Amino acid sequence: MTARRPALLFSLALAACSSPDAPPSPDASMPVVGSTCSPCTVSSDCIGGACVQYGGDDRCGRTCLSDCASAERCLDATSTEGKQVRGCVPASGACPPFPGCGACASGTTCDPTTATCVPVTGDGGVGSQLCGTLAPPARASCCHSCTPGDSDCQSNGCYGGWWCDTANQPSCYCTRPPGGSCGSSSDGGARFVLDAGFVGTPPTGNVGPTGGTVSKLYFAIVGDSRPGNPDDTAHYPTSIITKIYADLAAMNPPPQFVVATGDYMFASPTSPTANDQMAIYAKAAAQFRNGPLFAAMGNHECTGATASNCSTIMTTNYAAYRKAMVAPLGQTLPYYVVNIGASDTSWTAKLVVVACNAWDPTQSAWLQTTLARPTTYTFVARHEPPGANAPCVNEVDNMLTTASYDMLIVGHTHTYAHSGKQLIVGNGGAPITGGVPYGYATVEQTAAGFLVTQYEYSSAAPVSVYVVP
Repeated sequence: MTARRPALLFSLALAACSSPDAPPSPDASMPVVGSTCSPCTVSSDCIGGACVQYGGDDRCGRTCLSDCASAERCLDATSTEGKQVRGCVPASGACPPFPGCGACASGTTCDPTTATCVPVTGDGGVGSQLCGTLAPPARASCCHSCTPGDSDCQSNGCYGGWWCDTANQPSCYCTRPPGGSCGSSSDGGARFVLDAGFVGTPPTGNVGPTGGTVSKLYFAIVGDSRPGNPDDTAHYPTSIITKIYADLAAMNPPPQFVVATGDYMFASPTSPTANDQMAIYAKAAAQFRNGPLFAAMGNHECTGATASNCSTIMTTNYAAYRKAMVAPLGQTLPYYVVNIGASDTSWTAKLVVVACNAWDPTQSAWLQTTLARPTTYTFVARHEPPGANAPCVNEVDNMLTTASYDMLIVGHTHTYAHSGKQLIVGNGGAPITGGVPYGYATVEQTAAGFLVTQYEYSSAAPVSVYVVP
């Protein structure tokens, strides 16, 4: 990962995270609880604002029209409950001690949500036809972020050019303009639908819970899948996650295994709904029978807070996750390594699954040793991206500055995005944060590197590709 920025940038980042409505913080390195940059789980944690995603985490954003501080933006965002809001967020996506985007290159701009530099693109189409389950601004729909006819409220019940996702009625919500034939690509240039998401010769061999031998690597990634509110099992994104795993089961050739990036529930830590939501996810995943599911632990599998740590406690959420996703692999701990070899012995690989929300010195020492063990390829999967206030993030990112690895696979932010070796896949059914459709991704080993393909779930169509050399 990139080295930490100098102290001057830390000062600028702190200034960006101030809130004119909040009292001064007694500790200059920490935001006031409930203010801009303060971690949150639900919007009631925030003072005069909502819990939204920026800087790679769930943070408070003061509601706004255009009255933000000079280093902030009034950003159209989605709250953790799935409602469209406008909130003041640092323009650089920076919250101490994480520096955010830094200086973006020409032709790119800072995406505060992921705190990465992305290509400058358009705002998508504004016609009146549905695109899949998405209703454009000019079409009357079921969203209620605003009242149509009032001020700048659009016919679809959203504002700011956003579209209405009608997939989970009556829980419709507003989302950023989509790509494909509906608008512009978040990857730069016009987005196109590919004729095929797989290239080269289909792989042979198989991978089991502890590893395997294959002619080449080909696996899938599924992101966050949870309802918008705690214990709201009735509005679990069942149709979305069921269709995602049906798509994976129907792929030809099928992936060898699936990596899931966490957050399979949104339940109170002592509520029985954790088991109910975990059962919905497990039933959907059971459609995929070609190989195992390696499911990383998310913060909602502990208490729900990003900073929560279940290394010494057993919440109902943690127990439900371990029973459904860890025990079937023959594992007793939520962190482990999967070893895979080439059929012709020309390469070796390891998938390292990290449990940030069950972090302790034992896991830290294990990870250090595991990363140091040489393999041709190394994939690291965990829930939270750099910038998140999770127990392991700083320590693991420091390890990765000196370790040899090929891809860091994360979720937590409810979007699909990539930057260098980092791949975010968090669009598996949780309220969407970025302007992408619900979907999943595949990773295929090729001569040029690892080909990553993003798929839209309702049509199973590939909509974006890039290569990690």
